[in-house]
Formats: sequence, C-alpha cells, structure tokens
Amino acid sequence: MSGYRVAYTDLARSGYAALDANQRRAFDGDVAAMARDPYAWGDPIRGNRDRRSAALGGVITENESARASSP
Repeated sequence: MSGYRVAYTDLARSGYAALDANQRRAFDGDVAAMARDPYAWGDPIRGNRDRRSAALGGVITENESARASSP
C-alpha cells in the first residue's frame, strides 16, 4: 500500500500549532504511520469505516479516509 495523503482543516492546524515540540514529534510520527494504513488506527465513527476516531501522539483525532478519484 502506497499510503494516503494527509490534509488538515483550519481548526486542526490551529490545534497542531498549540502543541509543544515533543507533542508534535509524537503526533507527526503517528500521523505518518496512520497515513500508510488508516484503517488499522482507531475506531469507526457511527459505523462509518471511512470516518475514524484515533489517538495520535496522545491527541484525540477524527479523520476521514477517501480514495482519490481517477482522472
């Protein structure tokens, strides 16, 4: 699996900016791992396999996975 691209909402970016250097390092490491296999991280939200809640680097997150559309 080649992995998924990660994009952040404006709210997520402001939360990320509030993390200290150690928290960012831990978060970035878990985000990189999650991007390789997002379905292995966290739990589905309201039964939707593509929307997940996961603790990444000690931060509770909600994420959505989607396949890119073909050109």
